[in-house]
Amino acid sequence: MNSSMPSQLGKSPLVEAVFEMRFEAAAPAAGDLLPGLLYSAMKDQYPQVVPLPLNSVPRDIRDRTAGLLYGPSHRLANGPQSVQVGDRVLTVNSLVYLGWAKFKERVESVLEAIKGTDLVKRVERFSFKYVNLIEAAKTEGQLHFLNIRIEVIGKPPIERGFRLRVERDDGDFVTIIETIPNATAKSTTAAKEVSGLLINVDTICSKVGESFFSNKGPLLEEGHSVLKNIFFSLLTDDTLKRLEPVG
Repeated sequence: MNSSMPSQLGKSPLVEAVFEMRFEAAAPAAGDLLPGLLYSAMKDQYPQVVPLPLNSVPRDIRDRTAGLLYGPSHRLANGPQSVQVGDRVLTVNSLVYLGWAKFKERVESVLEAIKGTDLVKRVERFSFKYVNLIEAAKTEGQLHFLNIRIEVIGKPPIERGFRLRVERDDGDFVTIIETIPNATAKSTTAAKEVSGLLINVDTICSKVGESFFSNKGPLLEEGHSVLKNIFFSLLTDDTLKRLEPVG
């Protein structure tokens, strides 16, 4: 486990950062109204509105299908930065990460915009999901990048077909950690497909309370801090050096 966290990484493995908020809507079919209202408030930041596949699914099917309840129906986009919205969900997505301070600023701006619509009755939960891919050759033992020890019938597992999913509790936060060796992902910054060890860290807070919007700054900071601590704790010292820490 690393005893300190760098301020940034020279070779950042981050592929995508996602903030998600799930909510109870104040009006039926809020997902039909929110894209236009958000676009009106944020068209300078997100000038493109794109219907998503869920938009063509009849509402009665969406409302009675568990896997569709929190799906987005529209995307407001500006290159690698976007906002997605549905009847019960809002996400802020970044394919090019400019650091926590700028990402938090984007999230808070979108939260202020959706609060101004008066269509959010109650916030159910919020989360941060960071998708990371540490580039590596298939000939490398990629599970050795992580601060974990796994044996299957007394031996380390082969990495072909290996997937690991675990959950961790930290106060009011639950973090889902998923890792897959020899995965591939599209790198926006490198404009190419890269392969290596995929590490998804998804930190969720379901105990939000009535004061989410008025207390959003500290709550966002706390959620990000939990996620960041877990991610760096997963890495061995050698792996951290591989990513060229700065600061």
